[in-house]
Amino acid sequence: MADLSIYLFWAGLITACSAVALYVAYVLSATVSLRRFAAATSAGTITVTGATGQANPGLGRLATSFTGFTVAALGGAVATRWAAVGHAPFANLYEFTTAFGFGIAAAYLAFETTSRQRRVGVVAMPIVAGMLVIASLFPSDIVPLVPALQNGPLLTIHVSVMMISYAVLTVAFSAAVIYLVQGGEGRRRFASLPSAAAAADLAHRAVIVGFPLLGLGIALGAWWANSAWGRYWGWDPKETSALVTWLSIAAYFHAAAGNGTVANAPGIRKMLPARIRRGWRPDPMWWLVIMWALVMFTYFGVNLWVSGLHSYAGV
Repeated sequence: MADLSIYLFWAGLITACSAVALYVAYVLSATVSLRRFAAATSAGTITVTGATGQANPGLGRLATSFTGFTVAALGGAVATRWAAVGHAPFANLYEFTTAFGFGIAAAYLAFETTSRQRRVGVVAMPIVAGMLVIASLFPSDIVPLVPALQNGPLLTIHVSVMMISYAVLTVAFSAAVIYLVQGGEGRRRFASLPSAAAAADLAHRAVIVGFPLLGLGIALGAWWANSAWGRYWGWDPKETSALVTWLSIAAYFHAAAGNGTVANAPGIRKMLPARIRRGWRPDPMWWLVIMWALVMFTYFGVNLWVSGLHSYAGV
């Protein structure tokens, strides 16, 4: 089973890279599809050729199919690794990063299916491929669980919820990137990509799902911490970083709710000049970029470079 898991992992990496190439080709096909427009003028009929913005549907369907193949291969890799080790395969960075890549691909495929925003895959699937490349750099040897992780039900539930929340939030980040590339609300710099409005809608829908999941994952972690270490919260680096990530999403909701800002709150506004309180504010979507940077720090930074109770990199 362990060998089969490795084979399925590499199959998932190959199909993910293929999906990346197909999504890029799909988006680029919208820039090379041309249509002629004719207009009658006093000087005669003028014909202008321009891009239609219509992508090749066959390439799009093929890209989605390879994303489905990636989900199937990585799902098989996780399942067979689970069978080989006898517990949820979340013991080290190889196992969790493989599961993380699977989660991002599955979450993206679900949102693509429901939103019909296929071109967001040009951002989401390179992240999946990148995760799998990173996973391949970590040792894949099967090692015993450290004592703190030897709680099968909580290992499965807590880490699964955290992984799913991070995967869904990665979809939100992918849509936010397209929104910002398009220039923000009401703009569309590139006809080959979804409009800023469509990207913002997808990002918001994903955050609506990911935000409570992350909160639930943190709460489950506190429950487990009390069982493993005798306290619910100890400001361990990963606990703190996950909380800051959750608060950054709360900041997004606050910024997206309207024109109100913390600077205009009672008490604070008395201390700040009006020119500061009424000044320029960054687009709320930038909070989702900050959020994802915090997710990456919580995941890679804490595991690899910050010593703590949650450092289970396996390297």
